[in-house]
Amino acid sequence: MPRSSFSDGSRIVDPMTHHVRILLAIFVLFSRESFGQARVVSAPTEPSLLNLTGSWARASSLGDLREMRTRSDHLELRVWRGFGASETRAVVLRRADGHWSASLARVIRCEIQIPRSVGDTAKAATMRQYVAEARRNCGASVVDVSAGSQIIAADTLVVQTLDVQESAIDAVWKEVLDAGALELPGRVKRDRAIDEGLTYLVEVRRGNDYRAAEIEHLERPEVKADSQVQRVYAAVQRLLPR
Repeated sequence: MPRSSFSDGSRIVDPMTHHVRILLAIFVLFSRESFGQARVVSAPTEPSLLNLTGSWARASSLGDLREMRTRSDHLELRVWRGFGASETRAVVLRRADGHWSASLARVIRCEIQIPRSVGDTAKAATMRQYVAEARRNCGASVVDVSAGSQIIAADTLVVQTLDVQESAIDAVWKEVLDAGALELPGRVKRDRAIDEGLTYLVEVRRGNDYRAAEIEHLERPEVKADSQVQRVYAAVQRLLPR
């Protein structure tokens, strides 16, 4: 029915148009309430490894966990370990749209060698091309560096979906919570420098709340958080293939 006006100012409103407007209003309200970027509850002070992992994740299928727009029922855990001489990798548990999935993310080193004279004069666009070329040559480091050369290095995050049952992922998630994943401080205050060479970075997203903890690996835990983060890591490791 079209909209009609009368001499007294009253009018008839098309019921279908009115219905559509109500639906649109509900949709906008629902979208604003259910999707949003993270509110940082706790995180390590700067400088932080989050700058590194965030860069890797943004360039991969994972996305930066702090910046992702998610539903209010979204759950995600990323447990990183490495950042030294050993391989850096993360086990990722994600519950989206009511279903669990698990992934293994591994950082692969990518390098190429170019003449130093070229690197010293190259423009930003040219350097980006070299970085892209380095990423096409991942997995092997340049061993013999020629005189007058420089190394262009880039790290790539390779994400592999794990073939595990949702019930197993859910059990690990509950174990991680029991281990104290939501209680971890952003950092552990030490009275000395730690040179163990391994560090854990634990990220948790629950709806719009985001937490992150950066804690060094110690063979002999000094505080409660040291033991907690090792329990969290041990729990997610059980999802990996033998």
